[in-house]
Amino acid sequence: MQKLAHGLVKHPLLWATGTALLVITWGALFLIAPIWQMPTDAAPYQVPSQSVVATQPPKEQEEPVYVNTADAEELMRLPGIGPAKAQAILSYRETYGPFSSLKELEKVDGISLRMVESWEGLAFVEEAGHTDTE
Repeated sequence: MQKLAHGLVKHPLLWATGTALLVITWGALFLIAPIWQMPTDAAPYQVPSQSVVATQPPKEQEEPVYVNTADAEELMRLPGIGPAKAQAILSYRETYGPFSSLKELEKVDGISLRMVESWEGLAFVEEAGHTDTE
């Protein structure tokens, strides 16, 4: 025993390795996968009752936004449009006239094609005789 203790003092790497193995073993047995705990059954799944489920009142269908005559407040009903972008649309419309298609809104600073595509059914422009919702 004395030789073993003397060898550990003489070789600190052996002492450190032995200590590390003890810590790893202890952690594996009691921290990572506690083998001493008895397994318990999981609680059975219960379907929420109708009284617990929150229901939202159905949204009223709003009229689509007519981009060529809409004011800033109406334009802000469109997804992604805040006060600044609504004002940019109004300024563009004042400078260049009414929009001939929804895709023309891409030319307005801050408006992307993806935004315009998301407005399908929510906004429209009217060309001579027919409605364009693209």
